[in-house]
Amino acid sequence: MSDSFTFAVDEENIRLDQFLVKKLTDVSRSKIQLAIKSGQVLVDGEKLKSSAILKGVENVEGELLVEVQDDIIAEDIPLNILYEDDDLAIINKISGMVVHPGSGNYSGTLVNALVFHFQSLSGLNDSRPGIVHRLDKDTSGVIVIAKNDKSHQHLSRQFAERKVKKVYKAIAWGGVPEEGEIEGLIGRHPANRKAFKMVNNLGRKSLTTFMVEEHLSPLTFVTLHPKTGRTHQIRVHLKSIGHPILADEMYGGGKKMIKSFHVKYTQLLNRLFKNMNRVALHAEKLEVTHPTTGKKMRFQAPIPDDMVNALNLLRNAQ
Repeated sequence: MSDSFTFAVDEENIRLDQFLVKKLTDVSRSKIQLAIKSGQVLVDGEKLKSSAILKGVENVEGELLVEVQDDIIAEDIPLNILYEDDDLAIINKISGMVVHPGSGNYSGTLVNALVFHFQSLSGLNDSRPGIVHRLDKDTSGVIVIAKNDKSHQHLSRQFAERKVKKVYKAIAWGGVPEEGEIEGLIGRHPANRKAFKMVNNLGRKSLTTFMVEEHLSPLTFVTLHPKTGRTHQIRVHLKSIGHPILADEMYGGGKKMIKSFHVKYTQLLNRLFKNMNRVALHAEKLEVTHPTTGKKMRFQAPIPDDMVNALNLLRNAQ
């Protein structure tokens, strides 16, 4: 798992690594220096060396990987493999599957399944072999896996440089505008450390564009293109414009929303929640450049049955 942090620099003429040693008192200096070197730490959005001298006006943000166990247990968990070659694999992740082991989730994760199914995976991080990027537990859809370190580095660079094209589908509450973009800083929620929110400062830049596929009162079927890759980005962005995702309890899209709409929708919405018991978000498409051939590769995961059933229920009620 990982532990995120954001600090406002409050001391002049101090090395970046020394500043973080003071702030992260339970983390060794060597681990902090490794995090800086591997690009996990940003100063005002830029990667710097450990020896960089801070002026006392910067914002430092990042995340530290936390080792959860020495050995990953290989588990024979079925995987929907959309594509595979010597360098990478493309998986259609099911909803409900955690991507990598962490607190309370030491088995049953995608990583446990990957270790069983693939003889070769990248080893840049022992606690999550092959994992280049993540999807939330409830989010279904396309995820790319690196089968060697060279591919991992190449793919990670593409994500960092925003060259990976991603398309998501979501069912959101209310009448979402026909199209638009949501931009701003995302930071840790002060009252819930597992959640995030739009903030005015000390956050990470984020951008999502969207367009409506169908208005299905009292909800909307939306296509979204995240241009950055912040944790919970789409969920936070849709909540920020007053249209949280269906069944997203953490971001205001749970059953309590039923009371916000006319009573004529109550029966329909109760039926909808019986069918849709997870965040209605799906990573539909992913485009990456192959790390060896240099060719653009596009992958698509069909919209899962639970979302299809929810959409049909809404369509039949129009």
